[in-house]
Amino acid sequence: MQSHEVYLFQIYSVLPRILALIDTDPTSVSYGMGDRYHWAWGLIDFGNASFQGMAHGFARLWSHQLWPYPTTQEHFVRRIDALFQATAYLTRRDGSVEEAFPNEGSFCVTALVAFDLLCTIDLLSEEISAVEQENWRRIVQPLIEYLQSADETHALISNHLATAVAALARWHDLTGDPEAEQRAEELLTRILCHQSQEGWFLEYEGADPGYQSLCTYYLADVHKLRPAWDLQRPLQNSLSFLRYFAHPDGSFGGLYGSRCTRFYYPAGPLALSSDIPAAMALSRFMVQSIAQNRVVTLTAMDDPNLIPMFNAYCWAATLAKNLLNHTSDKFDDKALLSHDTLPAEQKQRQRQYFPEAGLLIDRGKEHYSIISTHKGGVVYHFKDTKLHLLNAGVVVRNAKGQLGSSQAYQKENRVTTWKENSLSIEAPIVTMPKVLPQPWQFLVLRILSLTLFRFKFSREWIKQQLVRQLITNTKLWPIRNRRTIHLGRDLTVSDELTQENGFHVQATLGSFVPIHMASQGYWQIQDEISEPPGQLGDA
Repeated sequence: MQSHEVYLFQIYSVLPRILALIDTDPTSVSYGMGDRYHWAWGLIDFGNASFQGMAHGFARLWSHQLWPYPTTQEHFVRRIDALFQATAYLTRRDGSVEEAFPNEGSFCVTALVAFDLLCTIDLLSEEISAVEQENWRRIVQPLIEYLQSADETHALISNHLATAVAALARWHDLTGDPEAEQRAEELLTRILCHQSQEGWFLEYEGADPGYQSLCTYYLADVHKLRPAWDLQRPLQNSLSFLRYFAHPDGSFGGLYGSRCTRFYYPAGPLALSSDIPAAMALSRFMVQSIAQNRVVTLTAMDDPNLIPMFNAYCWAATLAKNLLNHTSDKFDDKALLSHDTLPAEQKQRQRQYFPEAGLLIDRGKEHYSIISTHKGGVVYHFKDTKLHLLNAGVVVRNAKGQLGSSQAYQKENRVTTWKENSLSIEAPIVTMPKVLPQPWQFLVLRILSLTLFRFKFSREWIKQQLVRQLITNTKLWPIRNRRTIHLGRDLTVSDELTQENGFHVQATLGSFVPIHMASQGYWQIQDEISEPPGQLGDA
């Protein structure tokens, strides 16, 4: 199967589902909305605007003759127009849209929808009239104005900022608005100032390969649009870092990342593959993983993350098709496209440590190990091409029945000893926020949505508190875990608590996540062939 066909198989598998999300009743107030939980089921009292961005993927397929159905141009454009009109309906007075609750003022989703709709205008410029283009531009304008005046203050999340940079750059390209260009450069500077010298972009507290692939997707679009902004070196550094986290079994990322994600957005690396050898090597390797479901793919996405991944796959499909047309050969032909290989494909011994990210990669002839010192010694250990050991850390239960773990992201973790083939990491036990939302909490949230959330300061302050409680929680327990790891083909892990009175170590759990992170845990085929983790209980 040629590479563009790999992406198209995924795209065509979900396309009926995506088309079914849209309210197609022209007599409905919600005509053109994509959030069925709102317009069809009536289970939420606001519309998640991120679904409107599906117009981008549709336009990619249509403009590159990859649309699979016998749809007339009139019908196709009418559907896209409905998505735009519904976006106007969903836009708040301040120009923002939302995905989580009313009056959220989501900087990220406002940027995402603006970017996707601007890509749509560009891709369909020859199919629509000047009047339609102007109407669509006016719908996007309030979103851009919000990005120019608002900010994201609850955390520094590089992929969110990159989305805004891409949207603002495209708006300037369409309208010549100098303020949009200035704001884009300002946000880009913030991203690059926080890019580690090791190549990774900051996601909350550290590096997360999964979300970095998404950040690279948006920055690649900016780079293609604005080569004068000199993003070649930052993107090259990004790919040089990412290449280490494609695993021998075809998976990508994992619990050692700051956000625990293991998905892969293919479009960014593929868009950069002609200029950056590491991007070509990663794209070649990962397209095989996608074909075999060895990485989290588009078909595994739930609704909130479906549209951005769909759009990325649509761009990847068109890029791969263009590459095929230029080379008249298969994309996965290693000899033709790249002599560069990923660390996971190599056999020579290699050890790479990223101290700022707290990530150690140990490559031997028959093994590949990734260890996170910032996350208490999370271990991924592969023998040949199979995951032999995943040890996510220790879980401890206190006298009150609460759970804590050694996996919390802590830059202050001490590597107490480090010899040639062994290291010891001392990490605190930190409370895990393992709770589900209750009806009274939704009641409080709706009251806040109608009152305090109408004011930016109070809304952003509450977001900051939620992030501290659910993601960057640092409630330390009075005990620490010392993890000793002996490296090599037969890697071993041993743990020792500083004191155990009143605390009980739980049985080995394999994979677990200590924070609230909605984007973790999507399915891949290895979940079916790996041995199940132990049950929660006393060791």
